[in-house]
Amino acid sequence: MKENNNTKEGKKKKKVGIVSYIMGGRLFVSNIITKNALLLALIAFYAFIYVSNRYEYEQELLRIDRLTKQRDKLKNNLLTLKSEFSYKSRQTEIEKFLQNRNSDLKTPSKPTYSIKIKEDK
Repeated sequence: MKENNNTKEGKKKKKVGIVSYIMGGRLFVSNIITKNALLLALIAFYAFIYVSNRYEYEQELLRIDRLTKQRDKLKNNLLTLKSEFSYKSRQTEIEKFLQNRNSDLKTPSKPTYSIKIKEDK
């Protein structure tokens, strides 16, 4: 029974020892960390570059999405204006408009004809 108690106390001491080792800052002055300091700095640098590139990428996607929505709205407005213009430019609509304005312009009753001019040489 005493051996089981001793092993449990030893495991608790090791757990407390690891936590105090990390929290106390002794981890950063150990041989493994000091020998690989350059590698760790390089990994941190690459992580910083990765995070900043990811942020820029997400900002660009948001910008593209916003511009796409704006383009779609403008395209819909263009189609609406085209249809309104084609409707209002029909001959019957123009005649109605002129009648409502009490204009002197009338639809010609005679067909049009072209005048040919002879050029002198």
